Amino acid sequence: MQRKTFPAPRPDWENTIKSEGLVFSQDFDGDDHYWNEFAAYTFTRGETMWLQDRIEEAHAMCLEAIDHIINGPLLFRLGLPDHAIRLALDSWRRREPDFYGRFDFIYNSDDDSLKLLEYNADTPTGMVEGAISQSTWFTDKNMHLQGFEEWNELGTGFASRWRELRDYTEHHVLHLACVNDEINPTGEDKANLEVVAHAAKMAGWETHIIDIDQLFWDAKNRIWHDAAGRRVRNLFKLYPWEDMVSDEYGKVLANGGYEAMDNWFEPAWKMFLSNKILLVALWELFPHHPLLVPAYLDSPREMRDWVKKPLFGREGDGIVINAPSFDVHVEHTDGYITETATEEEYIYQAYVQAPNYLSDENEPNHPLLGAWVVDAESVAFAMREADGYITDYYSRFVPCMIERY
Repeated sequence: MQRKTFPAPRPDWENTIKSEGLVFSQDFDGDDHYWNEFAAYTFTRGETMWLQDRIEEAHAMCLEAIDHIINGPLLFRLGLPDHAIRLALDSWRRREPDFYGRFDFIYNSDDDSLKLLEYNADTPTGMVEGAISQSTWFTDKNMHLQGFEEWNELGTGFASRWRELRDYTEHHVLHLACVNDEINPTGEDKANLEVVAHAAKMAGWETHIIDIDQLFWDAKNRIWHDAAGRRVRNLFKLYPWEDMVSDEYGKVLANGGYEAMDNWFEPAWKMFLSNKILLVALWELFPHHPLLVPAYLDSPREMRDWVKKPLFGREGDGIVINAPSFDVHVEHTDGYITETATEEEYIYQAYVQAPNYLSDENEPNHPLLGAWVVDAESVAFAMREADGYITDYYSRFVPCMIERY
């Protein structure tokens, strides 16, 4: 893997990405951008194939880890209410179909080291930049004439999976839901839903995008419906399960509301995979596997260099890094997660030092390899880079491509 710089961006690139739905690129200060086309990460064809195999292996291991969680004491450390655990258990036993997920890895090409940091298998975003913006950039910059090719099957993978799921269910109307604009004023979640909805339409689904608070339960008829009175039978939601089972929907779900939906995307069993307990289960089940690093509950044990992570944290929320061997100590402890999580709702994972690709101005760039999985298949990479040691809201999305020769 290499990082190449491109000093000259495309003319009017900011309006281009905005027109594609990447309306949330500018950062909170208005100075830097989440979308960064001043650089790109490149992989050899051999690297790409090797990474695809490892990613699919990691996904298969995660599915095995679900049974390890279910059949042992980790089941009672998930930080979820009892009714949520019952929903997840029943969902897994029925093997309800799922749609997608995204891994986060640290990849060091110097020693072919690939280490799993976590798996967001419930509500991963990054679909606008992953499926659309980096493909447009590749085409506009004529990268195919410069010895590169694109490997990005995210959009086609989505459409293919929706075709499979359409054959699985009788009713072919799909609702897609996220929080309202007041909660998500950047429009990021809705822009991501548009990508998923487009793929579903290509596969023959009728789609309706709604706010999650416009999902209503009819207790008399025991059905879900939207604000227009349309029955909701199939729901794709960008709304975490751990929130849904704990808010006003929780009691409804526990009393037949879950079963009243034909399909949930993602299904309730994804609660086992979007929880950092998964990392502990993986290490217990596959100790010393080359894709894994140690992860424990309650304490760092023998680890000198470790990361403390909340069970439900996202975008670096609540993370503490204590890595004296690397002279790194960082606390990302502002916000809701830190205020609400108890000490039992954290895990400790061995610290992995990300490679550092210095810019032409000698500024640090620590890349995180995101890996999209659709129906157990590796379909695309998503590269994000940070100045520091935690990938968070301020980190940059950078295009990636494959060296042809």
